[in-house]
Amino acid sequence: MPRRRALAATSAIAAAVIAAVVVTLVLTRGGSTVTVDTTYPASYLIVYHVSQNGAQRWEVLSVQRPFTASDLAYTTTSAPHAGDRASTGNMSTATGLYAVDAQTVRLVSGRQPGPPSGDQYAGEALSELTRRGLAADLGRTATVAGRTCRLYRFAAPPSGAVGPLTSTADGADHDDLCFDSDGLELSESWTYRGAVVLQRTAVDVRSSARALADTSLPTPPSVDSAAPAGPNAATVTPTQQPSTFIATPPAPSGFTPSGPAVDFRFPDPQNPSQTAATSVVWGFSGGPRVITVEAGSERGGGLPWSAADTTESVSLQGLGPASTAVRSDGFEVRVDLGGGGWVRVRGTVPLDTLIAYAHRLTRA
Repeated sequence: MPRRRALAATSAIAAAVIAAVVVTLVLTRGGSTVTVDTTYPASYLIVYHVSQNGAQRWEVLSVQRPFTASDLAYTTTSAPHAGDRASTGNMSTATGLYAVDAQTVRLVSGRQPGPPSGDQYAGEALSELTRRGLAADLGRTATVAGRTCRLYRFAAPPSGAVGPLTSTADGADHDDLCFDSDGLELSESWTYRGAVVLQRTAVDVRSSARALADTSLPTPPSVDSAAPAGPNAATVTPTQQPSTFIATPPAPSGFTPSGPAVDFRFPDPQNPSQTAATSVVWGFSGGPRVITVEAGSERGGGLPWSAADTTESVSLQGLGPASTAVRSDGFEVRVDLGGGGWVRVRGTVPLDTLIAYAHRLTRA
């Protein structure tokens, strides 16, 4: 089953204009630093050959940053082409997460503004990941789909907050990922309980406007007639006058609001008529980059993150004590305001940039 990824339609790819934002990664290895320039494509498409526990399939990941993508699996004997139908997978739009099977598309849940499921920021965050001990540079490169990539080891497939890498021994559980200079993941080899359980290898990588306009690959299904979500689904409702305990966040420098703020509601799974958590989310985009601010509360005073995550402390001028974490989809600044209130700021921007913006947030 492919990882969480998402999209709107391949027709959007044809119209995509590839804006590249140049950043610099400083990778630490053996006490020395290696400066690597990397671009951040606005859109990309990768076809993977996947072997999972002996079963073979193809995976087509199509991302249109900052909000939409699709990650679809095909069981065709050769790489999928136009007209082939996905057997399973998922899709994301700016406001919804959808499940796909051979028969239908179904809305799973409302989705907060942010990077689509399946898109990763780990390639650009390698400097911070290695510094915090969340990944290790294996000191090797490979050529995959005609591109050069560098191998890094993680404790497990990165999803959400990245966990610490406790060992680099060959026999231990680990996930080896190869990232190219665009920060794109070109290969993966996941070892679990001493056995390789998943291998993904890119056979086709496209990030130029001309390559993305090629219509030879299958078109993702439309979400226009998707089956509705069930009563346990989270809901996202636009609001012009959000009411919460922080002041309306200003737009970050170089960013504009991606739309109105949204009220997010997560129902109690056992009793959907009751609310388990609510929040207000503001989204801002700058080309392919995205920054979001979420202010919320959970029933019983809980927090929407794990105390076991690897974090570092920081003090914000407006909101006070906070911590930072590295996620597979970007950096996160977390603030526990007490009394059940919390704020988290996420972004596909360098950590220093995100912290500088978080300093500007204040209580209402």
